Amino acid sequence: MDRRTFNALSLAAAFAPIPNLSLAQHAAGPDAGYQIAAINEGRLTVQHGGMARDGVAVDDHTLFQVASCSKTVTSLAVLTLVRDGHLTLDVPVKQYLRRWQLPGLRGEKATVAELMSHTAGTSIHGFSGYGPSENLPDLIEILSGRAPANSDAVRASPRLFAQFRYSGGGTMVLQALIEDITGEAFSTYTSRTVLQTIGAAAATFAITPQAAFAHGAFESGRPVEDGFRRHPESAAAGLWATASDLAKILQAVLDSLHHKRSAILPFALATRMITPVSQQSGLGMFVEPGSVIWHEGRNYGFDAIMAAELATGRVRAAVTNRNGAIESYAQGLLPQ
Repeated sequence: MDRRTFNALSLAAAFAPIPNLSLAQHAAGPDAGYQIAAINEGRLTVQHGGMARDGVAVDDHTLFQVASCSKTVTSLAVLTLVRDGHLTLDVPVKQYLRRWQLPGLRGEKATVAELMSHTAGTSIHGFSGYGPSENLPDLIEILSGRAPANSDAVRASPRLFAQFRYSGGGTMVLQALIEDITGEAFSTYTSRTVLQTIGAAAATFAITPQAAFAHGAFESGRPVEDGFRRHPESAAAGLWATASDLAKILQAVLDSLHHKRSAILPFALATRMITPVSQQSGLGMFVEPGSVIWHEGRNYGFDAIMAAELATGRVRAAVTNRNGAIESYAQGLLPQ
């Protein structure tokens, strides 16, 4: 997917009021499933509609693949390790990696913060996932580009002036970092320290969720084989969540910025997270300084967007199980 095109359209939707007309009716026909969540003055409201799969309607608890929105959760997990004194953001990641080292001309210099902000020069834009009959690679096979992985090896190349280059591969290095420091599976640590802490305990990095989940479809309406692509690339693209979960993720960042007693991060780390490094890229999210923080995601059959206004504290999130639904919805709301 072209992340920048999707971002321009979906961000317009984040600024617009949530309409009474449903996302499915507006954009993708009556069969597309969707959830839209908003938090205003601490009050969470949710809309839902359409079909999760044949014969099963979407409800507030239906899980969707939220694709690259996973990266914000991954960055929150990394920042909890900074908070607890286990790592430093501006130190080369090689000092913390145990099972694998980042190759390439910048492999020895790439820092943790650079990986989080897509400025480390790492390769691999995104991941296509795996079909129902394909073998799944483990983390080291993904990073090394070794069979059965269907992506190339992650490498770090020189880049001028900390230039932004979107890299799901760099986020997978962060998955290795978390596991090597904690000695736990990425999903275990991240679920306990981030998702459960912010009240999104049903969200999961499981390849196939145990809870009810949606099946995806392409823009044409053709269903994804077996309902979804499997993503062992958890940190970059593997999260299953509801729109409410996405809203709670950004609310957790806002709470940290507002010095809330229950905040997941101290103020200084939350401020670093929303400070742009290059091309509006902060640490695990995108930033319009003083205005909006956001992230979006697309996997085969699923689109997602979450955004929060810094001045008002309003949070918005939407998920759908048909590619193109969120873009079409946003395009209709773009200013003339």
